[in-house]
Amino acid sequence: MISTLFSGKRAQDWLLLLVALGLFSAPWLAGFRAMEVPTWHAWLMAFLLAYLALAALSEARQWEEWVTLGLGVWLIVAPWALRFASDAAAEHSHWLVGGLVIVISLAAEWRFRHAKTS
Repeated sequence: MISTLFSGKRAQDWLLLLVALGLFSAPWLAGFRAMEVPTWHAWLMAFLLAYLALAALSEARQWEEWVTLGLGVWLIVAPWALRFASDAAAEHSHWLVGGLVIVISLAAEWRFRHAKTS
């Protein structure tokens, strides 16, 4: 059963799922749980990222990588757009996760394009 769970699955989708879990737990780990806006934003974004990762694990589509990339960019911009940039823990957590999501998405897109050319 375990081998079928992991067979044919892409590592970046599992990694994205772990990053989503990290973002969900960031309000407690980074200490900004008392701040309502960044906490709810982290939870919402973690849910969206986990949903996309699980969707990609069931059936990978290229558009999922582009949506994930957009969410990564939004995570970097969100502290200013949602006005919680004054809290370093919340800001840095969103930046870190946003950067990881961007890298994962670009790597997945590169792998998709590279697989088509070979």
